Parts: sequence; structure tokens; C-alpha cells
Amino acid sequence: MIYALAILAFIGGCAPTTTQNVDSIALVTLDAENIEVNQSLVSQAELALARVQSNATEGRENLLLDIAILFAQGGDLEQSRNTLQLINTDQLNDIFFIEYNLLGVELDLAERQLVSAKARLAEPRFLTLRPTVNINFQRRILSLESALNTAGGQIRESIENNIQLSNLYNPRKISDQRLIARVHDQIWLQLNQLPFNQLQQIDPADRGLLAGWLQLAAAMRYRQADPSAQKNVFAVWKQSWREHPGANSPPTLLKSRFRGAGAPKNVALLLPLQGQYETPSTTLLNGFISAYYENLAQGADLPKIAIYDTSSQPVTEVYNKAVERGADMVIGPMRQSQVEELAVSPRLQVPTLTLNRLDKDQFNGIENLFQFGLSALDEVTQIADQAWIQGQTNVLLIAPDSGWGLRARRYFIDYWTAKGGTVIDAVSYPTSVNDFTRLLERPLEIDLSEQRSLALRRSVNRSLSSTPRRRQDIDQVIVLGYAEKVRQIKPALDFLYAGDVPVYASSHIYGGTQEIELNRDLSGIKFSAMPWTLEGHMPRPLKLDQRLPTAYRQLYALGYDAFLLHGLLEELAMPDALPVFGATGMLRLSEGTIMRTEKWAAFEKGLVVPVQP
Repeated sequence: MIYALAILAFIGGCAPTTTQNVDSIALVTLDAENIEVNQSLVSQAELALARVQSNATEGRENLLLDIAILFAQGGDLEQSRNTLQLINTDQLNDIFFIEYNLLGVELDLAERQLVSAKARLAEPRFLTLRPTVNINFQRRILSLESALNTAGGQIRESIENNIQLSNLYNPRKISDQRLIARVHDQIWLQLNQLPFNQLQQIDPADRGLLAGWLQLAAAMRYRQADPSAQKNVFAVWKQSWREHPGANSPPTLLKSRFRGAGAPKNVALLLPLQGQYETPSTTLLNGFISAYYENLAQGADLPKIAIYDTSSQPVTEVYNKAVERGADMVIGPMRQSQVEELAVSPRLQVPTLTLNRLDKDQFNGIENLFQFGLSALDEVTQIADQAWIQGQTNVLLIAPDSGWGLRARRYFIDYWTAKGGTVIDAVSYPTSVNDFTRLLERPLEIDLSEQRSLALRRSVNRSLSSTPRRRQDIDQVIVLGYAEKVRQIKPALDFLYAGDVPVYASSHIYGGTQEIELNRDLSGIKFSAMPWTLEGHMPRPLKLDQRLPTAYRQLYALGYDAFLLHGLLEELAMPDALPVFGATGMLRLSEGTIMRTEKWAAFEKGLVVPVQP
């Protein structure tokens, strides 16, 4: 995940600025991984630093702080940090010390050094000075605390920071109204990330600001498939919370939900309902129909659904027939080959949400084509990004030699090496393998360790006691596969002296049913988890057949989300649209493809628990 960070930008002139401009601080948002370096500013800072270091300059510590800020503004965060470390804080007055500390927090956030950032905000001198600082400093501190809590996964605490920040602006001032709206948009974005059970953790008698926001978010989440109903929900909430800041200044992201052209009236669902695809199609259809009837029970105005079998006819013929019969939206097809056939057709006449993804750039951005599926590439990207944030650059990848496993393997290698990471080894395993100890000895170099031990015993011509050692340059193991195989892989890693290496897995490892004894061997594994598998994350649990294998349960969830998306595609296509909290992940639209970002969970003594990334 990439975190946007506020970096100071108020250097001007030659004199120290930290005391001159404290009442008019501008903030520049920089991307922690893709900061563009302003070489002109960096050069100025380098020249100034050289002068300070070569001369006994009066006010040296103040100048160093200004130079550190200039480096940060120029995008050279490493030199900014190095310059900051040259400062003797005992020589800074109180205002300069606050400035020093806040810049340090910003740099820590940029490098994901969250412990260090928290320590700066808890420093005794800083805590003593905090109540005395002016309102601009108070706003900056709350902004940084919010960013720090977000980076640490403490979303609710970050929301509370933003509520306090909003209260520091005057709603009667036009300039402050824009800033209040910006903070409210941030609050709404954060509420959108919370599981449903966390939105409900309020006392019904609580009339505090946080309680009001949570109540609104819970009510809107419950009806998220029906924007017209959400408009009424908001009106009712507004009547109950007339004095709430969210009622007087609703988030822009919320109001945009009420301006759509409306959901389709006739939806055609294209599925291969015969032969080898009958069972997966029926499972997906059951998920779709389940979502349909959930919304029907709430009184939603739903489209007519017509189901078409694509088993024996060209999919383009079925598609055209559906449109001729009045379909103003098509969902499907499900087979990848049929998705490709449809994608190369001359023109798609109505919005079309496919139930599989091609993951090929040439099919991005086709008018009326929206690709949606359970692509493992989304999860591989999420796992890789998290490993990179943690600084774990040397990875051992273990994946099945199935079609999806090989695609994910190739993608991960390309994606990881492009980041600058190293794939120590990429092991592909057949479904028939049962002894993973022998399969993993070579990539862990246990065999080389044993050979060295044998050579040593021969050289001294006597028996020696030795313990094999694995290679020590592996930072993380990434395992792709279903639980049946990973339950064999994790014990093999432990046996081969790799039990201390962090292990990440994809959502294939968990099918939503707690099996504590069976999953004890998975303890310690962190994995990307579809929200439907985590208790309390959805407004209502999915009503699926518990006898289904994990792959089919995920298809059921895909069908559920396909219905959820049918009336939201126009909204998702808007700039800065909020992701949809779906059963298969947080769903957002990018270049014609629905991308999924999942939650995080871990096995602890066989029990699956939600965790922070």
C-alpha cells in the first residue's frame, strides 16, 4: 500500500523561515514511493548545508532546520533526515523544536518508521509544549496523528483525529468551509474501509460526533447496492442529527452517490449452464440471486433478470440476442475464452460486466466493457506491496503449477523485480506432491549444508555432530495455494529451519469456516482475506453451502458482488470514486477493470483473526 504524506513547504529567502511563517504554513502532498525530486531546491539546500558546515554560522541549528525542510520540499527525504540528525535540539527554542519534531514525524511516516514517529509525538518536551502552540500547529499535529494512525491500521483512531481537526476550522469562513469539506471527505473515505461490525460499535444513547458518523456509515453500507435508497437514508439521518457537522457539510464523496443516472432496468446474465461449467455457473448464480433477494427484502427497486446459456452458442450471438430483447446491461460471460471473444467484437452496445478477467493491457479501456473476476494478480500485487513496505526484499515464492498458479508466479517475478526486489527462488509444485520437505530442501539450500557437513566429517575422518542450516538471505516466504497443500508446506518450512521466516499467503488458504485443530499447522501465516470470510465484516453473512470447497465459495461471493456492482458502475467510473465494500474485497474501477483489495487476517493457534497489515 502507498501512503500520501504531508511534507513541509514554506522555505523562502535566505533568512530562517521557521519563525517567520508559522501562521501560514502550506502543505505539499507527496507520494512516499514516487516523490519527484526538485533538483533546483535540492541544489540550494546542498549549497546552504556546505556553507553552514564550513563556517561557524550564528544560529547554526536554526539554519540546519531550514535546510532540512528545504531538502524535504525538494523531495530528497534521505538528505533531509541526515540534516535533521546534525541538529542539537537543546539549542532550539520552543517553536523551532516543535518544527523539528513535526518534520521528523513526516520523514518517519515517509519511511514507514511508525515506532519512531510515535516516539516523537510522545517526547516529554513536545507534550509539554503541545497545549501552548497556535492553531496552525494544532492542525498539523492532528493531521500527522491521523496519518500515523492510518499507516498503523488504526482507522477508528484516525477518524477521531480528523473529527478534532474539523472542529478547529470555522464553518462560517468560506476558506475554512473548503478545508472542512476536505476533512469530511477523508473521514468518509476512512469509514468506507471499516468492517460493518466496527461501524456498529456505538452506544445507542451516544450523541457524540463519532457516533453520528458511524451510524450514518452503517446505514449507508447496509443499502450500498441501492443509491436511491441511500438518498432517503441520508435524509432520515440528517433529520436525527441536524447539528452534526456531517449534516451541515456532507462529504462530497457521499453526495456524488445521489447524482447517478440510475440502475439498469433489464439485466441479462450470461453463463455456461451445461457440461463441465454447470456446477461453477450454478454456484455463481446462487450468489447473484442471494444478493438479489436480500435487496428485494429491503424494498429495493430491482431490475428484471434474464438468464442466458452460453454453453452451445457463440457468445456474441447470445449477447446480441439479449440486447435485442431489451437488456440495458449484460453480466457475463464467465469463461475466459468467451470474455476475449466478446472483447474483440466490433462494439458492445450496453454496459457489460464480465465474470472473468483477461489481464491483458490491450483489452483495457474498451467502451462499455468492465472486467471483473477473481484474478490472483490482485492478491499477488497486494502481498508484494505489503512485503515491500516491510522492507522484506528477498523472497522465496511457492506456487502451484496450475494455470492460475503459473500466471501468478510469472506476474509476481516481473512485478517484484521491477520494484527492485529479489526472488531467491520460485518453486512450482504439482497437485500430486505430498512430501514438501524434499521439494523445499534445494531452494532453502539444506542439501548444500548437509554436503558441507559430510565433507567436513570426511576431512577430519571422524564423526561430528552438526545441524544443517538454511540459507540466511530469505526475508519472506510467499505461498500460493489452497489450505490442503499449505498445511503441508508450512510444517515443511518449520522442519527445514525456516520457521522464523514470515510467511504470507493468498485468500485461497481460507474458505470462511473456522477449523481450529485442522489449521494449527497454519499458525503464523498472514494472508489476504476476502471480507466475506471474516466474521462481522459484511452487513449480512453469505448464505452459502458449507460443503462447498473454497474455490466454489469464492465463486458464490463473486456472484454476490456482481449483483452489488450492477447499479454502481457509473459511480465507480467517476474521478475519486469511493471503493465498494464487497464480499471479495474493496472494489474499485481502473481502466475498465474492477480491481480488488482484500483485508488481512492471520492464523493464530489455528484460529483465523483479522489483523493489521
